[in-house]
Amino acid sequence: MEKLRDIKPFIELSDYSLVLFIFTLIIGLILAYKLFKTTYKYTIENCKVDCQKYYFYMYSNLDWSNPKEAAYLATKYGAILAKDKRRKELFEQLRVRLDNYKYTKSTTKIDKETINYYNLYKQVCDESL
Repeated sequence: MEKLRDIKPFIELSDYSLVLFIFTLIIGLILAYKLFKTTYKYTIENCKVDCQKYYFYMYSNLDWSNPKEAAYLATKYGAILAKDKRRKELFEQLRVRLDNYKYTKSTTKIDKETINYYNLYKQVCDESL
């Protein structure tokens, strides 16, 4: 009878698959973060100009037939457009006059002085864009 040969034990192989998976995952997350950050930065920088133009367009095309709603919208868009010192000062002067129309139950037609302040602020905002 032939002698049976013993089965050799398994050879120890070092397994690096978990390390490679974690390394690949970390590199992928870093690249995804950098891509997201770059895209976000690019979008925000381009949106600032476009958003300012959009808000100016909305501000300059207000419908003054409803004075209360127009006063609220003028305050909203005017506050967004007030970036530098001069515009902030002009907006504060305009806001004081618009507050008279915002917080009353029934409003009257907008007076000429408020319209003049509105047009002055609109002109200053247009020059800065």
